[in-house]
Amino acid sequence: MSMIRQSEWLSAAVIGIFFLCPSFLFAQRATVQLSGKVTSAENELLEFATVMFKGTNVGTTVNGKGEYRLEATPGEYTLIVRSLGYRTVEKRLSLTRRQTLNIVMETEANALEEVFVVGKSTAQQVNESAFNVVAINAKAFHNSTLDLAHALDRISGARIREAGGVGSNAEFSLNGFSGRHVKFFLDGVPMEGFGSSFQINNIPVNMAERIEVYKGVVPVSFGADALGGAVNIVTGSGQQRRTFVDASYSYGSFNTHKSYVNAGYTAKNGFTMQLNVFQNYSDNDYWIYTPVLDLNTLVFSPDEKKVRRFHDTYHNETLIAKVGVVGKRFADRLLLGITLGKDRADIQNSNIQKIVFGQRYRKGETLMPSIQYAKKNLFTPGLDVNLTGNINLGYSQNVDTASRQYNWYGEYREISRKGEVNYSFAKYYNNNGSLSANIGYKLNERHSFSLNNVTTTFDRTSKNTVALTGSINATDTFPKITVKNVSGLAYKFDYAGRWNVSLFGKHYIQYTKGPKNVSTATNSYKYELFSNTFSTTGYGAATTWFLRDLQLKLSYEKTFRLPTANELFGNEDLEKSNSVLKPENSDNANLNVSYNKRFGRHHFLYLDAGFMYRDIKDYIRRVVESMHNTAAYENHGHVRNTGYTAEIRYSYDRLLTAGGNVTYQNLRNKEKYRSPGSPVISTSYNSRVPNVPYLYGNADFSLFFANVGRKSNTLNLGYNALYVYQFPLRWGTNGAYDSKDMIPTQFSHDVNLTYTLQNGRYSISLECRNLTDARLYDNFSLQKPGRSFSAKIRYFFST
Repeated sequence: MSMIRQSEWLSAAVIGIFFLCPSFLFAQRATVQLSGKVTSAENELLEFATVMFKGTNVGTTVNGKGEYRLEATPGEYTLIVRSLGYRTVEKRLSLTRRQTLNIVMETEANALEEVFVVGKSTAQQVNESAFNVVAINAKAFHNSTLDLAHALDRISGARIREAGGVGSNAEFSLNGFSGRHVKFFLDGVPMEGFGSSFQINNIPVNMAERIEVYKGVVPVSFGADALGGAVNIVTGSGQQRRTFVDASYSYGSFNTHKSYVNAGYTAKNGFTMQLNVFQNYSDNDYWIYTPVLDLNTLVFSPDEKKVRRFHDTYHNETLIAKVGVVGKRFADRLLLGITLGKDRADIQNSNIQKIVFGQRYRKGETLMPSIQYAKKNLFTPGLDVNLTGNINLGYSQNVDTASRQYNWYGEYREISRKGEVNYSFAKYYNNNGSLSANIGYKLNERHSFSLNNVTTTFDRTSKNTVALTGSINATDTFPKITVKNVSGLAYKFDYAGRWNVSLFGKHYIQYTKGPKNVSTATNSYKYELFSNTFSTTGYGAATTWFLRDLQLKLSYEKTFRLPTANELFGNEDLEKSNSVLKPENSDNANLNVSYNKRFGRHHFLYLDAGFMYRDIKDYIRRVVESMHNTAAYENHGHVRNTGYTAEIRYSYDRLLTAGGNVTYQNLRNKEKYRSPGSPVISTSYNSRVPNVPYLYGNADFSLFFANVGRKSNTLNLGYNALYVYQFPLRWGTNGAYDSKDMIPTQFSHDVNLTYTLQNGRYSISLECRNLTDARLYDNFSLQKPGRSFSAKIRYFFST
């Protein structure tokens, strides 16, 4: 408990120091106000617009009246005004007294390019940071049926590995690091404890306005213990739109239904309400090829049979509601929220496809209250504060009570034991909490500081009256607790926008208490209570240079990644616990160069190339255990990864955009000896780490046709290809290459058509995924869906 008290003290210290000190030191500094309205050439209020002083942290969002207000110390400034679909406005001004300045913005002739070209519009500032980050405008995908996971699949270095269809287990991989090596955030808030009904492969892409992917070194502002990078999903919930509705529904193959509603209202006095509701449903009854068990002889067929999945229904429903105020003197944003969700997933097969189930399932519910506070220029210009907190009081349940053994024909035989795998009616409550404080101070145009503290808690209580001592679920009576605290301090120096450098340090603490398997026999389990506290410090630096149309980025970090609750305690089903996992630590380096160039009025070219290096100790990897067909996480010792990425993108006016990317990574085992102190060299030394894709890429092509049918209606034709080269399931030195279990090469093709009416208010989309009906596998023997079709209708309204 001393660990928890220390975390609380750190959080209080962060808030106290940064609230009290700046107000004392700078309370006497005089400020001058600049205000006005932002409208279009057609005299429409642009409440989407952002207004800021270049090179500072002084900025705001235009409110529902089209008004903005900035306060800064007297001096010379460049005012920048941005709004999606309009030309950026820059005005030089001398701020000596209170002034009024109205801004009129013109429509951007190449507005559609900004949706597809990386580094434009609202993503520009993110991409120009010193960190190796790609920010994409998610609005490009709002008319598609994609979820967030499949949108991320289009980014260089990123891969989504799915175990099946809608709602299946999905693992995000970035530059060779997957699962919990990469951290996810929603508007800067850690998503680690959001629950099973709120995961990247069931959240509609319409919920995001921008997706930021940090490849390696992660800014202190996230308070992350990431090893392989981070993904920040920006929803735009802080925008002060008065009234808006974004609603869509899609229907597709395998009886798949998806719907989404995002609505909000902001009154003139700043009162605001926001509502997000979405659901997914699918039978997932697609055809697969697999050996089939003969229930009489208990022998699998020597060849693969074509069978249909029969027990794989999935559905989830989620509601996110927020109420509060925006645009107040005491708060730019103060919101109270509640997230409610539930999901149910039939479990069709184990981690090996030929092992099939007929009645197992899991379900869960999410109940998560939250609070968010944000204020720019608090007490003094340049002091920005962002505080968030949430706690998930939901539960999950695994049900395995049938005394049956099934095969892929849906046939079954009665068996003497209870449960298809392990008799279970487990219900467990994962109480996840998160509290973050992010405080930044801009001393002047060249010097800025930031301090961040994030505390996350996890406490699982279980009830499974049918679990037997010695079984893989016999840990229900043990407490399962972990508390993490990550704090960071950063300094940034910016030289006239042409060069900047960031220096930072982080402190990590983790307390763990849970069951430890002390049995020395193979596939045997005897648990004792175990507890441990870990504490250490990391550091790093990032810098970037601008030279005309070129940007060069270089970064290094000594970082640690603390084990997650799922890795430590499993999921009470097919994932086993290992509470003695040690944190990973790594030396990370990134080098990146990009080129942005517009040729004349019609041509735009973007090139990007990157190199990354990772040297990891105590690497955590997922291992499938053959006896029970379960999986667990274990430390592997020492691995090293070097990788390369390349991307090219070209667009021509409003007619065409095309691009592609490729990633190669070389993740190798550097644990030379079989065990510490042993003179025997490991047979897998310097072998490629198994079950990790190492060569992959994608390409896309889109055509746009304006005024189709009538003026302001557009037609978009799109194509996307995904390629992943084959990779081994097990260590490369074991056995002849042609005898290995391999995840085969996959090459899939998707096509889509979107017709928008009345300047985007209505849209109709048709899609075909896996056009050639290829047999696709992200994981060994676990086949993904074949060819599928879907249609989507969408309505958008804003005032």
